[in-house]
Amino acid sequence: MAEADYDISELSDMFEKAANHLKSIIGKLESKHLLELYGFYKQATEGPCNTPKPCWYEMQAKQKWEAWRVLGDMTCEAAMKSYIQLISELDHGWREASLSSEGNGGNGGKNGWVAVSRLSNTDEHLDDADKTIFDWVKEGNVEKVQEFSQKSSLADPNIIDSEGMGLIHWAADRGNLAVLKCLVNDVMVNVDMKDGDRQTALHYAASCGHADVVQFLLDNGADPNVTDVDGALPIDVASCSEIVESLNKVD
Repeated sequence: MAEADYDISELSDMFEKAANHLKSIIGKLESKHLLELYGFYKQATEGPCNTPKPCWYEMQAKQKWEAWRVLGDMTCEAAMKSYIQLISELDHGWREASLSSEGNGGNGGKNGWVAVSRLSNTDEHLDDADKTIFDWVKEGNVEKVQEFSQKSSLADPNIIDSEGMGLIHWAADRGNLAVLKCLVNDVMVNVDMKDGDRQTALHYAASCGHADVVQFLLDNGADPNVTDVDGALPIDVASCSEIVESLNKVD
């Protein structure tokens, strides 16, 4: 059935499945596609862009804002169809994979869109031999992260990349709990490490809606009272009530 033939309930259901599927392929996508998906998701769930343009120095936030704003008055239904169509173009077999996941007790839960606080440059293909631990973290490859950390024995587990982000920020941004556990328990990264904007992994996980990651960070001593350069706490950027509740429970 073509996207145009869905009734609203079928369209919403397919849109939710597509949004959930994005988590499994996000490490393989180019930044331009992540931005498009972000814009379509925001348009589908919130309607036309209704937030002020970010400050000039907030480059990533401006990119995301523009990807949403450029859709103008596109209807929610059209945005959902565009989102589904783009996922279909990026992964032709995603529908079958989604049905298989449901049949095997897959997540099927409402995790919404994957918010990308920072957008990686994945335009250039890298051979495995050329990849760094940052690449493995972004791809969510736990085995390679463990292997790299064991063989290379990182002199500084809190190393930052050219975007001012640490390994823990990327894992929290992508919502990859397995990688995050490896970084905290094996690589021994600092759970309160700050990026260039003084945001911690808790800021990233809270703003991206990754409730399980937020809870893991809190359970491992992450400080919910750290403010970023704008004075914002993780709770101030939290994207869902479940995360707000978790952060409010911390003494």
